[in-house]
This record gives sequence, C-alpha cells and structure tokens, in this order.
Amino acid sequence: MQLQSKYTPFYRHQDARWLTLRDNSPTDFPFGESQARIACDSQVVTAHNQALGCVRNLDFLKVNLWVFWLDPWFLDYLERKKKEAQELDLDCIPVFEERGFDWNLSRQGASRYSFRLTSGDITLLFNRRKAEDPIPSCRLEIGSLSCWSPGFLPIYEGVKTFLATYGCEIVKELVSEVHLAADFINVDINELDLEAKTKWVSRGTDFVSYARHNHLTSVNWISKDIMLRIYDKVTELKRSRATHKQEIFAEVWGLQQFDQNPVTRVEFELRRPKLREFSDQDQQLRIDTVYDLTSSLKSLWLYLTSEWVKHTISPVDRNHNQSRAKVSEFWQKVRNVVWTGVLGLIRNHPVRHKDVDMLRKQARGMLMSVCASLEIEPNDIDRIVVFCQDLIEEDLHDLFEDEQKFTRKMITKRNEFRATMAG
Repeated sequence: MQLQSKYTPFYRHQDARWLTLRDNSPTDFPFGESQARIACDSQVVTAHNQALGCVRNLDFLKVNLWVFWLDPWFLDYLERKKKEAQELDLDCIPVFEERGFDWNLSRQGASRYSFRLTSGDITLLFNRRKAEDPIPSCRLEIGSLSCWSPGFLPIYEGVKTFLATYGCEIVKELVSEVHLAADFINVDINELDLEAKTKWVSRGTDFVSYARHNHLTSVNWISKDIMLRIYDKVTELKRSRATHKQEIFAEVWGLQQFDQNPVTRVEFELRRPKLREFSDQDQQLRIDTVYDLTSSLKSLWLYLTSEWVKHTISPVDRNHNQSRAKVSEFWQKVRNVVWTGVLGLIRNHPVRHKDVDMLRKQARGMLMSVCASLEIEPNDIDRIVVFCQDLIEEDLHDLFEDEQKFTRKMITKRNEFRATMAG
C-alpha cells in the first residue's frame, strides 16, 4: 500500500523559523544504523529493533469525522440496541462482527455523542448531527495497542470500510489529537540528567519531574495544547501489571522479556489547536486528514525537538541567546529519529486488550474468600479445589439456562478483549 505521494510537503509551525529537513543519510541515523532499515510502508522487522536502538510510532490517535448517512438504518439500529441494553441493565451489548472488528455498543454515550461503539481499544462515537453541522457527527479513537499492532493506518482504513458498508459517506475529517512516541531501548532515564530544569530550553509553561525510591521515573513539559513526557516505560508497564501490554512491547522492542533492558520513552501529545498552526510554505496545505498527518510526521518531530523544546549539555543562561545552547547527546538522538514510513507490528495471534493473568488472580481471590466464609480448613487444598470446581460448574450451568443471554454476555466479553484486525 502506497501511503505517501512523491511530493511530501514540509509543514512549518506559524511561530517557528524556517527549517530545512535533513537528508538522513546512514551516518545521521541514531546508533549508527541506516534509515533504510526502517523506511517501510507498513511493517518493521522486529528482530532489528535492538540493533536500531529506537522504535517510533503513534501511541494514540483521535479523528473527528463529519459524515452523511445514505440510509438512517445504522443509527436507528444503534438506538434500538442501546434501549435493549438499558432495559436488560447491561453495560454494553454486541452489535456487529464484521470487517475485522467485533463491536460492543455501550448503554451510555459520551459528551456530544449518543452512541459509543468499542472493539478492543478502538472507539467509535456517533450522534445524529448533519454533515454540515460545525460539531462532528462521528469520532474515531485508536488506543495505544492498536496503534502499535497492527498500526493506526490499517485500523483507520478498516473503520472507513466498515462505515461505508453501512451507507456512511465521510465528507470531512480533522485530526483532533495525536501522540508521537519514540522508545529508546537500553537507555536508562536515570543516566540522562533530565531532572534539572536549568538544562532545558522550552516553550512549555510548566516543568514537572517525578521520582520513586530516589529513581527518576518521568519529566514533563506542559503547555495548553502540547505536552512532552519522557518516562521509564518499563516501570510504567510494571506498575500497570498489564501482562498483555508487556507482551506486545517486548515484541515491539525485539526483546525476550519486556524488562530485559531499560527503555526510555519520549512522547509528545498534540491537540487540534496546535496542529492547525502548521502549514506548508504556501499556506495552502494543513494537517487535517490522517494522510496529511502521515506526511507531516517528520516536520512535526523536527519542530517539536528543535524549536519547542531541547535538552542541553549544561545549564542555560536565560539572559543570553538560548538558541546557541548545545544540545545533549541524548537529545541529538531524539532529534535524529526517522519518521519515514509507518510502523506496524503484525502478529500471528490476536492482541489481547485485557490482562488475563490479572483476571485469574482476581477470580482466585474471590473463590478463596467464598471458601473462607464457609470456614473450610485453610490447609485442605483438595476440598477447596473440589468445592470451587463444583461452585463454578453450578453457577455457569444456572446462567446457561438462558442460553441467549449467556451467549450474548460471552460475545460481549470476548469483544472487550480483542479487535480482530489486530491479529
């Protein structure tokens, strides 16, 4: 699939001086690796990740859509199913299983949206507004795991195909929020000297650093519509105890275990008011659509790491020319991240969007509580196991007496775990 045309415009922020994009030769690539190793359209060979030292991708994407319905059947159907979920006192109900997605419909919508569909960590929101209304009639949100596997572009294209199947015509789209993330493998955040505010030059308004047990975990530069977060990704994954995420990122990083090496993430979050301040030299092209975004990633990263913020070798004299401050070795590597092509991890089995190990621990804990309440001897493991087996068998068979309700609930729970496209 060809993702970009031969002409890729250079987008410039309205407040930035004109910058020239570097021709990233092999010697310019961080850690001495060639750009060609990752300049692919849809995939990256994960075996090379450790050698490369860095992988990059979008970590979140939100797109507002203005749509025209050729047939109102779709929204009418969602209305009926939403009422059914409310009458049955269900949090959500399965509605569609096709085009690579297994969708659940929530009993409640969201702000400005009446209907909320979810498939794994992908969300679609709808209202009944007209295509010409200033407020969008649809919103697509792609979460972290789906952005990394199979990638935000396959998800975006799959959602458009799904909507077209049901008579939806997209007449306008605007990227509302995007997170650009670069993971530096085998780089320890505590060895980078990032916590000293005096060694930063930034247009951000607030600087915050966090530490735990005398170890730095993150630093943040915050402004109204841009935020930079640099943090220990391994520690974050450990805190969340989400084994499904740990598994995915181990594959992304090309490691056997997610905590095999330290990993420092550099992540920029940009919202719509800031994105619309970028344009090409003739001010004819702006970052509106997802494809505008894909062709602007190099420009965005260059502005963010060269103009909006930079980390320096030594403390900066605020009374002199800050632009002459020499950037640190780490920040030079950050600047040199190559945003050519689109990263996507293709896996042989579906991505899980919930932690099965954590659910099993919760189930064990609850069953042990039931046994304790009945005063079963705490060291009588055989009786405890038999009792729990009998209890589960009895309860599940009781639920299965209403086969339709049981099946619907199982499908709903399955849809919460995975988006089929992410396999």
